[in-house]
Amino acid sequence: MPYISLLNDDLQHIDALIRARLAPHASEIASEALNSTAVALPRRIVASVVLAVAQMGTIDSQRTAHAAAALELIRAGAAMHRRLIEPSLRAAIPLTSAPSFIHGPTLMLGDYFYALAANEMAKSPNARIIADYATCVMHIAEAFLTSIPLSDPAVMPNALLHIDAIEGALLQRAINAGVICGNVTSFIDEKNAVACGLARVYATTLHIHEAYTDPLRSLQRGIIILPLAHALQTQPDRTIQLIHQANLATLSTFLQESGGIEATYAIHHHAVDTLNQFVATLPASTGRDILHHLVNHADQPV
Repeated sequence: MPYISLLNDDLQHIDALIRARLAPHASEIASEALNSTAVALPRRIVASVVLAVAQMGTIDSQRTAHAAAALELIRAGAAMHRRLIEPSLRAAIPLTSAPSFIHGPTLMLGDYFYALAANEMAKSPNARIIADYATCVMHIAEAFLTSIPLSDPAVMPNALLHIDAIEGALLQRAINAGVICGNVTSFIDEKNAVACGLARVYATTLHIHEAYTDPLRSLQRGIIILPLAHALQTQPDRTIQLIHQANLATLSTFLQESGGIEATYAIHHHAVDTLNQFVATLPASTGRDILHHLVNHADQPV
């Protein structure tokens, strides 16, 4: 598939831009941040969406690369800030492993990535992109300040809205940046449905994996994965009991038997089907091929 080779070449260039921004003594700790899944979008996905959309028009390669690099840095900064759990919530969550970051350095690293992103945006001096990215950071921060209690009777729909508000916000800006950098007229994301749908595809992929392997991993960062949210809504007392027991194998089996994983698969497949219908309406282009690949191969890194 030649479009994958083209995408990888562009992503390597964006990776080089990011590495050039990092202070040498910060490169190791920054690498962990860039690869963090605290935001449920794997590294390079937001950059890939910027590139895919821009390829549907007349792409300005340099401006697109800087815009994509800036958004990847915002994603990394958001991932670090999301690892800062409120003390009250932290006390309610059993820790099955020692956290790899302590509070102060995690906060500073998140701020560091946001500062790097601002510098990178200066290399793609478009007022609309800069304003849009600033709004994105604001909306993500507001979403982080809205916690979802385990006892929330609407925990499942609220967990979905949290995905839209965080991962969806990042992908909305990736689409917007691609439209601007490629002067694209054929891609119209009504009410951010494409951005939120793609966010749900990637979030559900991660959530299902964690439900089978470590269903408390994200909860230790204050994130309620969808299979767990479903169980909390349908069988709250038993689910909370299993969370406090912190037996991962037992909890994973319960999420399978209670229908939480099946419900999450249904959300995933609905999002994939809806996005494929949208992609089919786009004019043939390398960008459309890349977007189709991103929709249907969320379990494969780019």
